[in-house]
Amino acid sequence: MALVERHEELGTLTRLFAETARGRGQVALISGGVAAGKTELLHALAEHATERGAVLLGATGSRAERTLRFGVVRQLAQSPDVPAELAESATRLLREQATAGEQAASGSLGQAGARLLDALCGGLLELARTAPVVITVDDVQFADPASQEALLYLQRRMRFGRVLLVLTEWALPRPTQAVFRAEVTRQPNTSLLRLAPLSQDGVAQLLADRFGQETAAALAPVHHAVSGGNPLLVGALAEDHRAAVRAGARRTDVVVGPEFAAGVLACLHRWEPTMPRVARGLALLGDAATPVLLGALLELTADTAAQALDVLEMAGLLDAGRFRHPVSRTAVLGSATPAERAELHLRAARLLGREGAQAAEVAAHLTAADDADGVVEGQWAVAVLRHAGQEDLVADRLDQALRRLELAAKVTDDPQERADLLTLVLRVQWRANPSAAARHLIPLRQARRAGELSARNTLHLAKFLLWYGHTDELADALVDLAGHTPATGQTGLAVHWLEFLHPLAVPAVPAPRVAGAVTDPWTRVAAMLDRVRGGGARTEVVTAAEQVLRSCRLGEQTFGSQLSALAALVLADRNDRAAHWCDALLAEATGRGADTWLAVLGALRAEVAHRQGDLPAAADRAQQAIDLITAQGWGVAVGLPLAVRVAAATAMGAHDAAAALLRTPVPDAMFTTQFGLRYLYARAGHYLATGRSHAALTDYQRCGSLMARWDLDLPTLVPWRAGAAEAHLALGNREAARVLVAEQLTRPGCDGPRTRGTSLRVLAQATAAERRVALLTESVEALHAGGDRYELARSLLALSHAHNAAGDCEKARTVARRAAQLAKGCQAEPLSRELAPGRDPEGADAADRAHTDAAVLDLLSDAERRVAVLAALGHTNREIGGKLYITVSTVEQHLTRVYRKLNVSRRTDLPAGLPQQLLAAAAAEEG
Repeated sequence: MALVERHEELGTLTRLFAETARGRGQVALISGGVAAGKTELLHALAEHATERGAVLLGATGSRAERTLRFGVVRQLAQSPDVPAELAESATRLLREQATAGEQAASGSLGQAGARLLDALCGGLLELARTAPVVITVDDVQFADPASQEALLYLQRRMRFGRVLLVLTEWALPRPTQAVFRAEVTRQPNTSLLRLAPLSQDGVAQLLADRFGQETAAALAPVHHAVSGGNPLLVGALAEDHRAAVRAGARRTDVVVGPEFAAGVLACLHRWEPTMPRVARGLALLGDAATPVLLGALLELTADTAAQALDVLEMAGLLDAGRFRHPVSRTAVLGSATPAERAELHLRAARLLGREGAQAAEVAAHLTAADDADGVVEGQWAVAVLRHAGQEDLVADRLDQALRRLELAAKVTDDPQERADLLTLVLRVQWRANPSAAARHLIPLRQARRAGELSARNTLHLAKFLLWYGHTDELADALVDLAGHTPATGQTGLAVHWLEFLHPLAVPAVPAPRVAGAVTDPWTRVAAMLDRVRGGGARTEVVTAAEQVLRSCRLGEQTFGSQLSALAALVLADRNDRAAHWCDALLAEATGRGADTWLAVLGALRAEVAHRQGDLPAAADRAQQAIDLITAQGWGVAVGLPLAVRVAAATAMGAHDAAAALLRTPVPDAMFTTQFGLRYLYARAGHYLATGRSHAALTDYQRCGSLMARWDLDLPTLVPWRAGAAEAHLALGNREAARVLVAEQLTRPGCDGPRTRGTSLRVLAQATAAERRVALLTESVEALHAGGDRYELARSLLALSHAHNAAGDCEKARTVARRAAQLAKGCQAEPLSRELAPGRDPEGADAADRAHTDAAVLDLLSDAERRVAVLAALGHTNREIGGKLYITVSTVEQHLTRVYRKLNVSRRTDLPAGLPQQLLAAAAAEEG
């Protein structure tokens, strides 16, 4: 390594060498931190002296050789520059001294040792008469005591000899070789040189030799801060930078990587074993570290720990008692075996616990010990982990909370406490990852059967049994719950909510309807659900729902209440307010690590968008919700986003996409819940739009059967009668359609503008022509108030046809233009095609239309053309079959082929400008 900011010290050494050459012996003691450049300075001096004819003797102290008597002296005697005669004499004397086996008393060399040193010193001084002699001893603090005595013996006799003695030592706040150091430094011919860490300019100079001035100037400030001016660490950072640049990094990027980590460990292992241990303890304790705590952790005295910290600070590894960079801390911790780390973490946890440290600090060590396969024991640890985990929950540190709570559940020896902790773990993990949370159901279901689950935890388990589709066990769990506590407060709300989503499971638990004064928020929400189910006044439902949403901050305890309130707004046809509150809750949930909250709220927001006729937003939001968590994680609730996604794709004409979505596996238990109703309704809509009217009718009727069985026949939830009526109309059963829609209009809750508007449109299609304009006008007004642009476009299209049939072409054109604008905004391609120029009442030139339609009809066979013309006139399938003497099934088959050839999805999409001669012929046939 190049000498940087050491030229003044090197100048001092060369001056001392010059003094030595003039017959005035000198001693230099170089003191510095680990890897401060002491050895490099010795090499530079040796090179300078050798070039000037000096005899060089060198040795290095070693911790491993401190017990080897005269070990350093032996190294000096074996130096290559020592004349053979002197080397042989010294070797013989050392061998004789060892053979004699004389052990010097404390502080004395003994007679044999004194004779040995006298002979060696005499030989060196005699050698110095012919040429200057330079003796260097690196790391003299590790020299054996006998060699140290020999160096002092020589120092006292070389004052007028041509001998330069240069020693290096560690810079310690309190030197361990205090007597030896005092003897060396008290002599008048001794110079003390202290090597300071490199300055920022020194770091820049060192880097400039490798990377050039510009790069060095950019890197120097951070490299100096990270290395503390330690030359070894600066060099390691330079190597990390070089490797990063070769890998594609910019030349000015600062990289702290593996070479730096290795450099930190190299610095530590140059010192006594105490240093790595203290560094490891410091890395483990972090900001909690004090000399007293470190001493207790490592079984050292506080004074020893404090000295070690001072050494590490002087070496540049620490700044204000803490590691300068996280890589240093990681490297030091990583140098210990897992078993060593586990033991240290457990000791630290106990020490901090006795010191009254924060639960989070103690818990961090307990979890780290467990990660390293340590054995965490004791109920005290359970209490600490639980408290810290709950603090993490408040701060939305979900992963950390889970780790601590799971460890607490593993450590505790109380079955009921374990069940309580596992319930909490399930609730927390469900919020972030319901697929991973499902594994906790098995031990909790076992705990319930064993009677180890409290009423509160049984309530939580019931909610998750529904979510994951274990509906067969849900009723049993609720029976257990009913035997413990009355269905009031949070329990009452949970029972009401479960009954609302899955009515079959709850009859085992008589959930009392809310009456009288509302005393708490959960009872208020339960009362609101009762009003929704009973078709109560919409204004009361909306007021109650918004009160709940205004009074609750998003959290685990309030999430169910907020979902209930949002559902109430949707079912009250207040989609504008539902959208507002959904957006607010989504914003609040973002960034809190709660993917399940985001997914559920996103799915509900997608449904709201669909009910507002914003088909692209509905599709996008539903897909985002589906993608947030896995299908397994969604459980039975997957029916909601899937239903919205299918319905939006159908309305936008993406029938292949809808069909693909309907092939997604769903749990059978879903069809015993509200989510299944919505899925069936969306699937029926897809079937109807693609010409499978019988399959659509079957799904609509299944919805009706389930809703009647559950006493949940709410048109605002699933308007199955309107859907079934549309299927009947497609099949030619106009009277059956009219009866169904008329009945729907009398159901509780059908006074909402959106529900009423769509119902009136279907009723108009099943009613005599003279009544259609009035019914459709009322439908348009209701849907305008309800804010559903897609359904409004459909009603406007139907109204345009009605005006056209009544001979009011001007109104028909005006209404059609408005419908076309709405359909385009919704991206409802089938509607847009039907309303495209040339197909609406205002049309294009008649000759052009005739030519285009004739070309289109050339695609059809004669039989298909006859069926298409009659369908375009508005005849039902049954009526077409009667006129053409074919079965209804044959009519459906012809129409399916017609739709495919003309690229339309239903009879209302058939060309409005069919050739007049065919229409006339069909009219004559009808007459």
